[in-house]
Amino acid sequence: MLRGMLQRVLGWITRLFTGHPRGAYRTVFMEELPDRLEEHVIYILGEGEYTWSAAIICPCGCREILHMSLHKEGRPRWELTRHSDGTVSLTPSVWRKIGCQSHFFFERGRIRWCK
Repeated sequence: MLRGMLQRVLGWITRLFTGHPRGAYRTVFMEELPDRLEEHVIYILGEGEYTWSAAIICPCGCREILHMSLHKEGRPRWELTRHSDGTVSLTPSVWRKIGCQSHFFFERGRIRWCK
């Protein structure tokens, strides 16, 4: 638990000095994940209107890659909502049960931390 808190604090400090607003993400649609993911980017994987996965670097600063399945048949799964301003939302929340144990909502391209 202490390690997770330390990783979150380091993430906040990194964002402070790199100038990235807390939770501001750019949406990129592609068929496959790149070899190296960028911070503050949510990758939506699919072909055309058919999407199967979303991925981001964990916003706490631990640098783990989080994969969220968008398959309707699988569990766990998330629902993707596309907004007219180019942002996306995922429901339900993302909650890591191991590692940093981050818990957040991804809404309109922003992170909203759970308490």
